[in-house]
Amino acid sequence: MARFDNKVVLVTGAANGIGRCMVERFLSEGVEGVAAVDIECRTLKDVFADERRVRTIPCDITDYNAVHRMVDEVIELFGRIDILMNNAGISMKDGERYGMLTCPKEAWDSVVSTNLNGSFYVAQAVAQRMVKANTKGVIVNTSSNTFRFIPKYLGAYPATKAAIAVFTKQFAKELAEYGIRVNAFGPGTTLTRMSEPTRSNPEMNEQFLRDIPMHRYGEVREAVDVALFLASEQSSFMLGETIFEDGGQSL
Repeated sequence: MARFDNKVVLVTGAANGIGRCMVERFLSEGVEGVAAVDIECRTLKDVFADERRVRTIPCDITDYNAVHRMVDEVIELFGRIDILMNNAGISMKDGERYGMLTCPKEAWDSVVSTNLNGSFYVAQAVAQRMVKANTKGVIVNTSSNTFRFIPKYLGAYPATKAAIAVFTKQFAKELAEYGIRVNAFGPGTTLTRMSEPTRSNPEMNEQFLRDIPMHRYGEVREAVDVALFLASEQSSFMLGETIFEDGGQSL
């Protein structure tokens, strides 16, 4: 049997990067179905239009009511949710503009609304349905290594990812009695669209590579390997942990 035979998975931030790779990997490992969720609905449809086991659902996770409607739609489509990959997130990068002295209120609020509030809304909504259905499910939250080594000029991003690591512990402790496991993973700088501003800036690129002992950026598949390990029974005695996958960047 594949690791995820007959499982139903919900992946947020599924249109690009790590989230898209998560969906593709779950499909290769036997899932019954995947709900691919993202605010970029056209991209979702273009990427997964030919995959019969995927249902694409547009959702703005900063909208509490929209999140609950989305989760109810997934339950209606598939009957249950076994695994949540709570992955959607954004970052602001524009040199010193998003430093702590200069970060505009709207930029700070936008990142907090998506990364912290939105991630909480999704985790809570799915957990509520798991408990109600007596589903012994798994929740994997996407954190980041940025709150361990604190790069400059990332505004609210490191703070929100630190908060995700903490609320992972809170969810884990409270949901364990229902047989629901909650963990997180913290990727380092990965070859995704989100890291393009860093990689395309010669000064920042040089600094980041200098700070990574392995002297390279992470591949998307390497981040997803860790995430799917946490989603699988291979991590069955892990609870409330955040695994960092960053080539030693935060050492």
